[in-house]
Amino acid sequence: MGSKDKKNKKDKDGQSIKMQRLKYDQRQREVSGGRAPSDPSSSDSETAQIRDTAAQNVDRPQFQAQDDGQSAQWVPNQSGPNTVTYDPTYSYYPQSGTPGYTAQATFDHEMHHEDANNVYQHPVDRDLYGANFHLPGTDADAPELRASYARQADTISANWDEVRSASTRDTGIQNTPGWADYVDRRVEYVQATPHQHNESVAAEMIGTLNSAGLQGPVNNQVRAIYNEASHRRVAGGEVARVPPVESATSTRTSAYTNVEAKGKGKEPARRK
Repeated sequence: MGSKDKKNKKDKDGQSIKMQRLKYDQRQREVSGGRAPSDPSSSDSETAQIRDTAAQNVDRPQFQAQDDGQSAQWVPNQSGPNTVTYDPTYSYYPQSGTPGYTAQATFDHEMHHEDANNVYQHPVDRDLYGANFHLPGTDADAPELRASYARQADTISANWDEVRSASTRDTGIQNTPGWADYVDRRVEYVQATPHQHNESVAAEMIGTLNSAGLQGPVNNQVRAIYNEASHRRVAGGEVARVPPVESATSTRTSAYTNVEAKGKGKEPARRK
C-alpha cells in the first residue's frame, strides 16, 4: 500500500471513528433522558477505550423506550437484532461522587453485552447468548464445553474476589460513605452471573469510579480484569486468573493493554 493509500485509509478510519462517537453520544443522551456523556477530551485512556468499544456496537441493537422503571436492559434475540430497552424518565442516577451507576456507565454496560455477543465464539444456544468468554466446539451439551464453562465461571468469581479484597485496603472507598457496600453489591452481581457480567460490570465500574475520582486499588483491580478480557477477545483461550494489583494508585494504563501478560428506600431497579 502506497503512502497516499495509507493516508486515505487513515483519514477514512478517522472519519468512521468520529461518526461512531457521534452516534454514541446521541444514543447515550436518548437512553439517559438527555444527560450528556463525559467530555472525551478529559477522559482517561480506560474510559476512552470503553466508550469506543460501546460506540462500535451502537448501530447493532434496536433501542426501545418503555415505562418500566429500569435504567436500561439488553435483551437478546436469536431471530433478529437484539434490543436495548430503556426508561428515559429514570431519575435515580447518583449525584457527583456518590455511589451508583452513572448514565454513561449504564449505557456502556449494555453496549458491552452487545459487544460480547458479537466477539466471543461458542455454540448457538439460548443459555449462552451474550456469554463473555470463548467456549469450545459446536455442541452446548458436550462435556468439554461444560467443563470449560465451569472453569471460566470459577475463575471470574475468583478474579472478582480480588476486587472485594482490594476494597478493604482502598482508603478512598472505605472513607467515602456508601462505596464499600456498592462495590460489594457489584461483585456479588458479577459472581451470580459470571458468564454475562464480567466485562459489562468492569466497564461500568471503571466509569463510575473514575467519575467519583476514586483511583485506588479497586479501580486498578477492575481495570486489570477489563484488560484481561480485552486481550482474550482477540487472542482466544479461557479466562485467565487476575492476581492482586499491588499499585496503590492508578497506573493509567490503557484498557486494552494486557497488564497481567499471561423503588425508594432501596436500590432502584436496574438492568438485568
